[in-house]
Amino acid sequence: MTASLTGAVSREATRGPPEAHDRSAEVAILAPSGRDGPLSKQVLAKWSVSAVSYTTVEALCAAVRAGVGVVLLAEEALRTRARDQLLSALGDQPAWSDLPIVVLTVEGELSRVIGAGVEALATHGNVTLLERPVRVATLVTVLRTALRARQRQYDLRDYLTELQVARDAANEARAVAESANRAKSEFLAVMSHELRTPLNAIGGYAELIELGVRGPVTREQISDLERIQRSQRHLLGLINGVLNYARLETGSLRYEVTDVAVDELLATCEALVTPQARAKRLKLIFPECPESMAMRADHEKVQQIILNLLTNSIKFTDEGGRIELTCGEDRESVLINVVDTGRGIPPEKLSAIFDPFVQVDARLTRTHDGVGLGLAISRDLARGMRGDLVVESEPGRGSTFTLKLPRA
Repeated sequence: MTASLTGAVSREATRGPPEAHDRSAEVAILAPSGRDGPLSKQVLAKWSVSAVSYTTVEALCAAVRAGVGVVLLAEEALRTRARDQLLSALGDQPAWSDLPIVVLTVEGELSRVIGAGVEALATHGNVTLLERPVRVATLVTVLRTALRARQRQYDLRDYLTELQVARDAANEARAVAESANRAKSEFLAVMSHELRTPLNAIGGYAELIELGVRGPVTREQISDLERIQRSQRHLLGLINGVLNYARLETGSLRYEVTDVAVDELLATCEALVTPQARAKRLKLIFPECPESMAMRADHEKVQQIILNLLTNSIKFTDEGGRIELTCGEDRESVLINVVDTGRGIPPEKLSAIFDPFVQVDARLTRTHDGVGLGLAISRDLARGMRGDLVVESEPGRGSTFTLKLPRA
């Protein structure tokens, strides 16, 4: 190998010594004989190719495991033991690595059967065969091409490393956020529970006073007590909403799924919301659903969803408007639609109305109560029962909320 290289250099190599290279840009030469290594390095240095020579295959394999650019060796170096050691080192390479190996074959070898050592190496590595005698310019071109390919592999390694670091950072941040979110939900659950106790006491004592248990009550005092009770019920409703949402987030909410008759469910909802609709002079239309229509759901929770949808429609539909329910089913689901002629929802808000604490009208002067949890809770409840809740709306034309739950 060395003789042909040095002979070519005397005629062709005119370049100066190479600049410093890291190991990823080095050619690792296996040069068992005494002068092969220094001569090969000298030849390649004149072409600005950095090289390191190794006199034993063990040293070369250690360098391969540590990371090199290209391996250059002669076919006669691939004796059985050396070949097996090199194959073992190649097998230890990471997934991103495909180390280029340039093998100088004996003269005329490419025109006959490739030697067993070269063939074994070629099936396990990125091998280029050059038949001797080879011109130095040809060898240098092959090595430079291999080094460029190897550099792309190192670039890929660096990219994968950065990607993994970013992924680890994202996972850590997600874990911290999830922990904080759990702490928040647990806090909301505890505080909501603690707040309900004194509120229930307020309502209870106001009712006792109103009944005259503590003595006669004037008409003005009764009016004041009614205001206290309305405020207590309103505040209790808000706290119950927060508590329900906290239970959903912490996963502590349990579902008792049974067959729920749709006609009976809607009849109950109609009786509960009709007084509110009449107070605003709204036309409330309920469907006559087939008695056989039933869904798999938690009766209490699906009723909560429908009542929340109806209450919202009543809030956001002006006097004289209309609210209509429809029921239907497809192959797998029961569909309940709540259609109103209210003010509708702007397109930019449609994707956010199911997020917690989001309200279409967030102004301090808004006239509607609530903290923006009703729809978030309703959708989560629907999904917890293997269903969904979606909306279609147009400003000034009203909204249609569709509850979808599995058929019984």
